[in-house]
Amino acid sequence: MLYLLCDVMKKRVKIILILILVMLLIPLGINFYVVLKVKDRIKDMNELSEKYDYILVLGCGVKEGKPSLMLQDRLDKALELYNKGTSNKIILTGDEGNREVSVMTNYLVNNGVLKDDIIEDEEGYSTGDSLLNYQDKFKDKSVVIVTQEYHLPRSLYIAHKLQINAIGVPTQKVKYYGNTYRYIREILARNKDFFKFLFQ
Repeated sequence: MLYLLCDVMKKRVKIILILILVMLLIPLGINFYVVLKVKDRIKDMNELSEKYDYILVLGCGVKEGKPSLMLQDRLDKALELYNKGTSNKIILTGDEGNREVSVMTNYLVNNGVLKDDIIEDEEGYSTGDSLLNYQDKFKDKSVVIVTQEYHLPRSLYIAHKLQINAIGVPTQKVKYYGNTYRYIREILARNKDFFKFLFQ
């Protein structure tokens, strides 16, 4: 009797372990699929020779009326692209309820960008929302998406699903506080957006 109970317990443990393994492998598989699907769309700024219709800067928070470090890095890369002539129009997208867009605009204008060359999207509450807004207004226009390297695969994957002609240019490689947490969160976000845009 005891032997039979032990045998049943072993089988249950094996089944539980298999289920746990499957639950881990599926999200990781989706994560790698998203990354591999768009890896050829991530470019170094020096690789760009053609002009694009727009540069799109994704918002990511402000502090005391100034861009956060991550946001400033995105804006600085957009400035480089603008000054290089990659595009003469910059779209700034973020949650204006947190004053993201107005802070971004002020930063760029103070660094030499013409106000008329800036387009503001004040309803970019998430990466998905920002790209849906872009699709709604500029679907047939080419765009360079600017954000951190870890964030580009998801941004470009959503753009791909929305049939937006997009490439991505990463910001400088900087180690930000909380990077490990941010990377784990991004894996989960890639899975979320994979299903959200599955049938687009």
